[in-house]
Amino acid sequence: MTEYFTSDHFNQLNKWKGEQRDKANPEQNEAYKDLANAYKVTEAWANAVKAKLFPPGFVMVRKRPTSQADSFLPYNWARIYPSKAAPRELAYTVGIDAEAGFVVKIDTVHAPKLQKQYEGIRGENNGQSPIVEILPQDDGLSKSFDELVAWSVEAINGFKLSYDQVVDKLGLVNNKLRGNTLSDDPAKPREGSDKKVPSTKAFNRIYYGPPGTGKTYEVSKLLRRDYEQAMNSVSSEEWRNQFIAEKIASRKWWQGLVLALYDLGNTANVSDLLAHPFIKAIESAKGRKDNLRQTVWTTLNERTVDESTTVKQKMRFSPQVFDKNKDSVWRLAGKWREACADLVALADEYKKDAQSSDVLRHYSFVTFHQSYGYEEFVEGLRPLLDGDAESGEIQYEIRSGVFKELCRKARLAPNQRFAMVVDEINRGNISKIFGELITLIEPDKREGAENPLSVTLPYSGESFSVPANLDIIGTMNTADRSLALLDTALRRRFDFESVMPDARDEAGSPLFGLRVTSGEQVIDIPRMLTAINRRVDALYDRDHRIGHAYFTALALVPDGVERLVELAQVFRNRIVPLLEEYFFEDWQRIRLVLADNQKLEAAQFVIERQDHEEDLARLFGKDHGLDAYATKRSYSVQATAFSNPDAYIGIYETPSI
Repeated sequence: MTEYFTSDHFNQLNKWKGEQRDKANPEQNEAYKDLANAYKVTEAWANAVKAKLFPPGFVMVRKRPTSQADSFLPYNWARIYPSKAAPRELAYTVGIDAEAGFVVKIDTVHAPKLQKQYEGIRGENNGQSPIVEILPQDDGLSKSFDELVAWSVEAINGFKLSYDQVVDKLGLVNNKLRGNTLSDDPAKPREGSDKKVPSTKAFNRIYYGPPGTGKTYEVSKLLRRDYEQAMNSVSSEEWRNQFIAEKIASRKWWQGLVLALYDLGNTANVSDLLAHPFIKAIESAKGRKDNLRQTVWTTLNERTVDESTTVKQKMRFSPQVFDKNKDSVWRLAGKWREACADLVALADEYKKDAQSSDVLRHYSFVTFHQSYGYEEFVEGLRPLLDGDAESGEIQYEIRSGVFKELCRKARLAPNQRFAMVVDEINRGNISKIFGELITLIEPDKREGAENPLSVTLPYSGESFSVPANLDIIGTMNTADRSLALLDTALRRRFDFESVMPDARDEAGSPLFGLRVTSGEQVIDIPRMLTAINRRVDALYDRDHRIGHAYFTALALVPDGVERLVELAQVFRNRIVPLLEEYFFEDWQRIRLVLADNQKLEAAQFVIERQDHEEDLARLFGKDHGLDAYATKRSYSVQATAFSNPDAYIGIYETPSI
């Protein structure tokens, strides 16, 4: 039975709202635990509503009763997106509120620029809003979980504006990151509109920006949101097809035969094996178009147990798992279970009546570097590691690279979108890695597009093209000036989206409300980062700004002494060394960035030695003849400044800022 909300949950929301969390406070710790449990109920509530109204959609829940600045929130909530293509800036939400009670509405998500326009659509939360329904606390607590879900479904069905209509009013027809539309059927116009919805197209995009802006993190969120699918969210037939495509099709022949035989009850003839979907999937994955019977027959013979009386092959590969009787019926024999425990578990998972709770990840993730090549990405020769070791001959096979393998999976699930993610895309030799794919990845050259193209691969000789449901996503660090410029041909085939440091102190921003308190002094992290980056802009360029991701972890540490210590670690081990690298040990410029030239000496991170003349005399003698102004001055990092709040506050509280 699903747990339910209690009056204690509302009491805790009211008591602690806006309070900074103190992990040393037992009462707060108990409240945190209770409110975290309330989030579990909210998540179940959202999933139940989604199941009844939006089966193709998905639910997102934060599950933390405190803000990023670690202050207790006066509410909890879960987001329900009606489809995978829904814009992430708008969702149905359900949750409890300290003052209002139980709330169901259509709401914006992390979209401050849309807030004023949205409020005009929403109106007042007084029961007259076309997209908000409120149930008082006592009325909601008197209901059962199922009754709450039924009330929520009725409330949503009674909204005077539909989700699609709000999307139109906010100008959110297309998903910002993927270019997808709300309609699952591209040819079907949305309700209340006579416009035709454009079909979903593949995209190639590179997210670029300075270090520490969260490029990889943002891409990871995108992958979880748009390229993952719970197996239990699809039909039984589609689930089985995807299971085979994801987990079986890439197996070796002998493994596929073990799986097929086990699925067939441990015995079968070759004709039965040839017709089995496991073998057909492996055949498709390996691109075999003929001699399948011979391949299967040879593999069975090569893996036959030594004690077999019907197979005379002397050199047999391990593990030896097959045996054949005189009627040409093959069976699993010997110590096959011991050698194939992982395959047994895989086949058992496939045979379950209940659908798996596994998550299918429709993406592959690689990082480019100078040694990464075409063979790893597309296809190449690989030594056979489990071949005939006694023959003394090295054997090779043509093996698909990560991109070619993902293309295969994408073709087997044409209704799903897949993503090839390349981190640090500008660190690799692009021409070498992509080869002839440089043309095929263009959206209009994909399979089924306006101008489809295919090429013959050099190793396998196969005809190859890129499916239309495969997106290519890259990340690159703009501060890597030592790297070769991105290949011009590749640049023409990608969209580029800038991911810059976000030092805004606004709701939904990564540093919103982030402060470090030390006694009566408060360090304003957003203001500090803004001041640093303005100076970096002036002394270097925008591509070398300091990213907000360097500071986001501070929100996970209790405010006070602990957070100040963490901030000191960030500056000592990351910020100052990064500036040292940027400015090639030009300490005077580093001092300017940190405003050390405008602070008292005790608050300076980098201090300049004042006895420069004496230093020269000690080093070279009194008559050294050197110009004191032309010689390099001496600087040192002052360790005590990292624990001094004035050192950080002085970065932004200066006459020039």
